[in-house]
Amino acid sequence: MTTTADLAARLRAMPDDALERLVVARRLPAAVLAETGPSRISDFFDLAEALRSDDAVDAAIEHLPRATLIALASGSGDAEVLAPAVALGLADESGGVDDAVSARLATHPDLAGLTGPAVDPDRDAGDTTAPPVTGGADHLRPAAHDVESGDDERSRTTGAEHAFATMTELAELLRAVDEGGVRELVKGGIGTPLAKALGERAGADADVVPDRLALLARIGFADPDDGTWVTTAAGDAWSVASWPDRWTTLVTAWRDSLDTAVLDVLDAAGDDLRDLVAVGRWAYPAGATWLDAVLLDVAGTANALGIAVDGIVTSTGRALLDGDAAPAAADLPRTVDGVYLQHDLTVIAPGPLAPVDDAALRTVAVLEAPGLAARYRISEDSLRRAFRAGHTRQDILALLERLSSTGLPQPLAYLVDQVASRDGSIVVDVGADGTGTRLHGTADQLDLVGVDAELRQLAWERSDLTTLLSHYPPHVVHTALEDQRYPAVLTAAARPPSRSAPPGRRRVGGRTPEQAAHALVERLRVATERGETEPEQEWLGRQIDLAVRGRTPIRVTVRMPDGSERPFSIVPTSVAAGRVRGRDTAVDVERTLPLSLVVAVESDA
Repeated sequence: MTTTADLAARLRAMPDDALERLVVARRLPAAVLAETGPSRISDFFDLAEALRSDDAVDAAIEHLPRATLIALASGSGDAEVLAPAVALGLADESGGVDDAVSARLATHPDLAGLTGPAVDPDRDAGDTTAPPVTGGADHLRPAAHDVESGDDERSRTTGAEHAFATMTELAELLRAVDEGGVRELVKGGIGTPLAKALGERAGADADVVPDRLALLARIGFADPDDGTWVTTAAGDAWSVASWPDRWTTLVTAWRDSLDTAVLDVLDAAGDDLRDLVAVGRWAYPAGATWLDAVLLDVAGTANALGIAVDGIVTSTGRALLDGDAAPAAADLPRTVDGVYLQHDLTVIAPGPLAPVDDAALRTVAVLEAPGLAARYRISEDSLRRAFRAGHTRQDILALLERLSSTGLPQPLAYLVDQVASRDGSIVVDVGADGTGTRLHGTADQLDLVGVDAELRQLAWERSDLTTLLSHYPPHVVHTALEDQRYPAVLTAAARPPSRSAPPGRRRVGGRTPEQAAHALVERLRVATERGETEPEQEWLGRQIDLAVRGRTPIRVTVRMPDGSERPFSIVPTSVAAGRVRGRDTAVDVERTLPLSLVVAVESDA
């Protein structure tokens, strides 16, 4: 028999890091881990009681695989099979199962008649229909479907199209995030108007936008923590990676984000994801409460990422899941090297551009229609934005000439010159030694700037006809020039290291599960270690108090006046005034023992 006191003793003997991992793995409610409140844990006995509660045990066995549940229910099993249960504190290292766990296993509605692995011997091997899923765990293991080979090349093509569409959507959403355009409501989530706007921008249905954003957060490409979404370093790197690298990185990051139980189910399902919920209910018989919805989402995401088509994993999808990136490049559409610059200032990409070329083109153009054959538009506003971002006229013309397959149309060249004369003819850069400002422009322009009374405080020095120097920072000089309506642009290198952003909704500050577990363990150690010695009498008293509440037989070892130690087997009835009272089970008499003389307490059940 395992009691709360036994578990408390095991918990107290665990190293701090192992204890923290256990607390995190058991997913205890926040109220239990809190530092204040009626449900807070104040000592190891409270922690043991919390771990042995019905809700906590149910939450733990929901994450145990079938073999481990069978071993727990039967009370037998090797160390490897029981390892997941031992890691959750449901059994000890010797295989002893906690009584609270055994009780919950016996009454859990999904575990009635739990048996070992079995496949229906009467089932036709060619039967591809899913087995019925009942409420209990006695249903047979879903037999593997015979997956027809079919036209794998066609499936791979379809999968690559799905993957390309999804990656296009994710890339557009990441750009919106990077621009500060994704902000959550106070109650959480994004509003319907924003979802529609993001859907139009990404070429996706508004209904899938929240799911795509959730995927970006799950795989660590974007962070919504402060209410205004921001991109991460991984997301920034992914945005400019090649299409095959994008696909490979996306699948790998998604797979790495999945729960261990989900990965087990995927391994059991193999290449057939059509009955993933049925496989999950067999592999994790108690996990339907949380696992069913997760597996449905996994199956949908696998199709969206092009790993599976109609629930069947393609050969390329299997390679990507196994870490082989080679087939990805063969399946995805080939990128094009050039675009068509039209006289109406539109830009037509006859196929997918390399992400780096797409990013470069977006510095001077706006995407109007995403897709395999995307359409962009260059306008006065887009060119003005490019100039004000630090690009010079020469930079823009060189970019357009590099990407164009048809040359530079005269209307476009004229527009670039026209906007440059107003918004980009004076370039504000950082000084040669990394300090101060270096101003580039035509000789006539710099003549005007140099004698402008409103700019005299900048203390100009003219190093040559096309260069002015100032000891003031570049952003200060740029602001002063803009105030006087000079067509000045600030180069990227001269920009301040940080820029302000509109305030976003701050989420209520909360600790991560790891932080809460660490704080709890520290608090428990302080409660049981005062100074250099542990309060053993307090510990023993709590063990006896638990035995009183549970009317549990215990063996109490008492130090006698002559220095010897004598054990007493009693059923304690009370602990008060420094004494423990109980019925001696050996001689059937009531005993009163001084608590100060008790040196050990053991379960006698």
